[in-house]
Amino acid sequence: WVLAAWAALTGGIAMGSFWAYYTLGWGGYWFWDPVENASLMPWLAATALLHSVAVLAKRDALRAWTLLLAVAAFSFSMVGTFLVRSGVLTSVHSFAVDPERGLFLLGLLGIYVGGALTLYARRAASVRIGQPFEPVSREGALVLNNLILVAILGVVFLGTIYPLLIDLAGATPISIGGPYYQATVGPLLIGLFLLLGIGPFLQWRRGGARGLAVRALAPALAAAAAGLATLILARDPAPAAVLGFGLAAWVATASLAVLARHARPTASVIGMTLAHIGVAVSLVGITAASTQTQELLAAPHEGQTMRMGNFEAKLVAVGPVAGANYTALRGRFAIARSGRALGELMPEIRSFIAPAQETTKAEILSLWDGDVYVTLGQPQANGAWQVRLAFRPLVTWIWTGGLLIALGGLTAGFARLRARADVTTGYRAPAPIWAGTPAPAPAE
Repeated sequence: WVLAAWAALTGGIAMGSFWAYYTLGWGGYWFWDPVENASLMPWLAATALLHSVAVLAKRDALRAWTLLLAVAAFSFSMVGTFLVRSGVLTSVHSFAVDPERGLFLLGLLGIYVGGALTLYARRAASVRIGQPFEPVSREGALVLNNLILVAILGVVFLGTIYPLLIDLAGATPISIGGPYYQATVGPLLIGLFLLLGIGPFLQWRRGGARGLAVRALAPALAAAAAGLATLILARDPAPAAVLGFGLAAWVATASLAVLARHARPTASVIGMTLAHIGVAVSLVGITAASTQTQELLAAPHEGQTMRMGNFEAKLVAVGPVAGANYTALRGRFAIARSGRALGELMPEIRSFIAPAQETTKAEILSLWDGDVYVTLGQPQANGAWQVRLAFRPLVTWIWTGGLLIALGGLTAGFARLRARADVTTGYRAPAPIWAGTPAPAPAE
């Protein structure tokens, strides 16, 4: 059930990011909008829960912690519902402005979350102590993974809720945006990615560091090679680019190395590998789009050509068009690269009547190595038009990676369903979490 919910939420976040990039016309995929954070917070809790459940199922450990994460994951899904549908937030992602519904959701939130935490507090002492393990082990790595994810969750929750509390207190409203999250979440993510490449090489219960350096040699060499290639080939070899591409190579190579160690990998191992490779693929897309993007803001007249690197965009014409429920001004741009014509893009400025609002529809030309992105702005007094032209390399890798992560979760979940259904596998349901005779430790 955790895998199914987590995979669905992963796919939903990926599609929401894709929608923001293609529909809003801002040219980005994540803006740390409070409503985006409302979906991210339960995902972080569920990701920690997923890894904690793996420890519980494999080695009968982390019992109380797993229960608490389960409560937290569901609680943050309720918090997200309240933020999105209560009207406390103003966002292009929010769905309603209804104070009465907000009070109803707040009441449900109090019942569900308060009730669950009360039950947990009353019965936590009766949770059986699981099997012990050494700090340097697969369990230890997963515990550290959990702590980092929970720390990120706390940072995102604080950044999301703090402006609301300030507004509620009647103080001067504030907004918390990208710089806060980049400064706080960034270092934590570096540690998480490093751990992602080390953890699978450790043994259960008594891993130790012996042999770890040998197992991690290939991922380390891949990371060094990726960093060196970035320094040589990247348009802007900034430290963030070197670090991002290096970490992506580290995670991907480590995941493949773990898969190669299994002569006949199970669906669970394949699912884990797919999900971790998906993380690496998304990291490549995020790094490339964040550090290697070329962008030009210009005000051309009709017939003029804009030049950005080896790209050219000629504003052929701008004219009115009518849609089903809107009118628009549509620009027509002829796009070329190194003198070779690539096609035409036709971005629009759309005006809706009910409700009255104006939106920007970007036009995107997807190439093998990135996207050409054009948006049309407002007309100028001299007859020129505001235009944004950008090339975002490998940006589609972000959503490809997200789908791989979700596919990995579904693959692993399907494997567990088969194990439950097939009596010939020798599957045995785990022992109850509550007090009782401890189950014998599974064989190595």
